[in-house]
This record gives sequence, C-alpha cells and structure tokens, in this order.
Amino acid sequence: MIIGWFGRFAILRAVGSFLIKADTECRADAMYVLGGAPYDRGTEASHMVQEGCAPIAYCTGSSITQSNKAEGRMITEADLTRIAAIGNGTSATTILPLPFGTSTYEEALGILLHARSKGWRTIVVVTTDFHTRRVRRVFDARFKGSGINVLVHAAPSTEYNADAWWESEQGLLMVNNEYVKSLYYLLKH
Repeated sequence: MIIGWFGRFAILRAVGSFLIKADTECRADAMYVLGGAPYDRGTEASHMVQEGCAPIAYCTGSSITQSNKAEGRMITEADLTRIAAIGNGTSATTILPLPFGTSTYEEALGILLHARSKGWRTIVVVTTDFHTRRVRRVFDARFKGSGINVLVHAAPSTEYNADAWWESEQGLLMVNNEYVKSLYYLLKH
C-alpha cells in the first residue's frame, strides 16, 4: 500500500499513456480524419497536409452534435472537421468530407471501402491521441488481408493530458470512456 501511495502518480500516468499508441511515420496515399473532436483533429490534419504527409485528406463522421441540432445547423462531424482544417490553412480542394459512420467501427468499414475504390496502398488515420490504441486495434482487424497499410497518427488533444488526466473531471471521463470503449470493442469486434 505504501509503494502504491508513493507511486500513484507514476501509475496514473501509465494508465493515461497506455491509451496512446501512434505511428511517427507519415507518408501515405491519403489521409482519413475520424469524426469527433473536430477542432483538434482538423487542426492536426491541416498541419499534416501542409507538411506533405498525404496529398489528400478525407474527414469522416456522419453524426450531428446536439449543440448544432439545437442551433438548427445540420452539419456533420465530417464537415466540422473540414472547416477546422480549412481555417488552419488547408486548401478546400485537398480536404474533403466523407460523412460516413457514427462509430470507429463504422468509420473503419467506410474507409476500407473508399480506400479500396481509390487503389490506395498506404493510408494514415488521424484521431485524438488517447484514442490511438483502440483505433489501431479496430483498423488492424478491419483491414487485415486488404493489402492496405494503415498508419495511425495522434492529434494532440486540447482537453486531455496523459500526465495529469486525473486532475480534471473531463480527463476522468475521457479515460474512463476510452477504457470502456476499448473493452466493448475487444468483446464485440
């Protein structure tokens, strides 16, 4: 118990850091930016496109947030992410909406079909940093035998800090939800 008490911060950091498993390489035929966290993911995708990671990017996600519905704005996550990317300097012709999927699993299916139809050999999938381990698992399973190499890139989160996630309610919810989702995907898919 004493060791646990004095080592609690190291243990908590490890719990948060375990969720992150991303590739550092970034050369692909196309980029797919998953729905959710449109500002974080769109901003990172913009930087990646400008750095030459991929010549084209597609933003996925067909969900419409409750906030947008309340305002009467029927705009998908794909469109929100694209708006964030364009707002950060990416040309509207190099980042396109692909409003498919309401979950990582559904997005992986849509991306597989799209990437196959385009003949891509390597794609990079952009998601928020603390989702990377689960996203990698889902995409590896879905793309197995497809001949398409999938790289997973971590977009830094403006709301998540792996080194101090336990210090905020948002961090606690994010870690809890990600572990629950990981377990669900492990059992279901």
